[in-house]
Amino acid sequence: MRRLLILLLLTFPLSAFAAESLVSGAEPVAVISGPGDIAVGRTLVLDALGSRGLGEKTTYRWYRDNISIPISRSVEVVYTPDRSGVTVFRVVITSAINGEQYEITAEKTITVYRHKIALIANMGVSGDKLALHAQAAAAAGAYVRIVQPAGAILDSEQALTTAITEQADALTGAESIILWTDGLTGIQGLSNALEALPDRRAALANQTIVMISDESLPRLARTVRGHFAVLQPDRILVTRKEAINPIIAAENIDAALMELAQRDIDLVVVDETTAGIRPWNLLSSLVNFMLMHGVSSQTVMLLLMLPLIATILAFLKQVIGMTTFGLYAPSIVALSFLALGWKIGLLFLLAIVATGYATRSFMRRWRLLYIPKVAIIITVVSLTLLVLVAIAAAIDVTFARDTIFVLLIMSTLAESFLTVKTGEGWWSAIIGIGETIAASLLCVAIVQWSSLQSLILAYPELILLTIVVNIALGRWTGLRLVEYVRFREVFRHLQEE
Repeated sequence: MRRLLILLLLTFPLSAFAAESLVSGAEPVAVISGPGDIAVGRTLVLDALGSRGLGEKTTYRWYRDNISIPISRSVEVVYTPDRSGVTVFRVVITSAINGEQYEITAEKTITVYRHKIALIANMGVSGDKLALHAQAAAAAGAYVRIVQPAGAILDSEQALTTAITEQADALTGAESIILWTDGLTGIQGLSNALEALPDRRAALANQTIVMISDESLPRLARTVRGHFAVLQPDRILVTRKEAINPIIAAENIDAALMELAQRDIDLVVVDETTAGIRPWNLLSSLVNFMLMHGVSSQTVMLLLMLPLIATILAFLKQVIGMTTFGLYAPSIVALSFLALGWKIGLLFLLAIVATGYATRSFMRRWRLLYIPKVAIIITVVSLTLLVLVAIAAAIDVTFARDTIFVLLIMSTLAESFLTVKTGEGWWSAIIGIGETIAASLLCVAIVQWSSLQSLILAYPELILLTIVVNIALGRWTGLRLVEYVRFREVFRHLQEE
């Protein structure tokens, strides 16, 4: 009896597995694998090896377009196109499963091109504009492969990296790669994506990267020198969006350069003759080194903007007389607003303060010591941030890895608010956090200026000027502006006397 029970236990999983295999085999699926585009004169290989649920005596028949005669009867088909256009391949698979004959089909559309361009755009570029450019390219005999991330993603650089990695075949065979993004986001995302694709990076030696920007072209060209040294493309062109159509319509990139010169469209070329970095520009060399070795351009920008934010806050406190929660707290809040956007950052900040106050009020009956109480508040605030991030993920909003640490550091602002509220009362705490938020928003409005960011990235040595400004502020001996308002009655009596 025991042996029979053991035998049943051992054979049951195998029987279940066999039954599952039969069920899955009852619904075969035909799958065609291979590239979605090919150059004229190149050999295309498609296969049906990925088909699922096939049984015995399987046969394959491949058809192209409206041709009724099979062009192949094996698991793969080989085709060399001699003209550009769109062609459709269809495979018909016949297979016997459990004594029953099945016939399944699959189709795959292939674009055959003579001139291919990869157009990488961020979410800020309208899909209608991209479609119009693709149509104009098709009319000119070129093929534009569009790569654009989907969904609401706060970290646009990481979104581009993911999109390029998933659609790396879009770069294969392209004569030029157009990056239609903000600042360095596109080329940084391209660099990050190609780190895991050494074969794809090697092909850049024969390709031209075109960067579309509304910023100062000379400054942007200066910042991409490090990327040129790492990616080593044929050249990098920094130009305006008016150059897209001439580049698409031209037979090759040299003809496009001549067309851009004739139309007088702004253009800066970065190649081996212009990509040298002067060693005495220490900060420029350091920034380019960081960008070349995969450090996010957003991280570099936040580090460069922190001294500027601190200087603005010092001016607001020393000259204007704003009463923020010190200098550290508004600096962190400003950085969080830069990383998240001020709307989402403000939402997180208010959630942190409200949760911290609610937790403090709830624990009042427990009569705990100060330090354990603050530890509990930080724990509850962290859990609140976890819930908010989960809600954001549920609506397809994702955060960068560095952003989470900024949020956790920002959670310490709850302690500052509660300390002021306990020592000076509600009114002082509300004024303090209100002025902290106002100062942070002002800093964000200043440092988010795209021209300022491109200037700082191109010439990071300018950050050293903040030391000079702070020395001048440190020698300030005059009254603050709010004090002229506070003591206006005293000044009036002095003038009367």
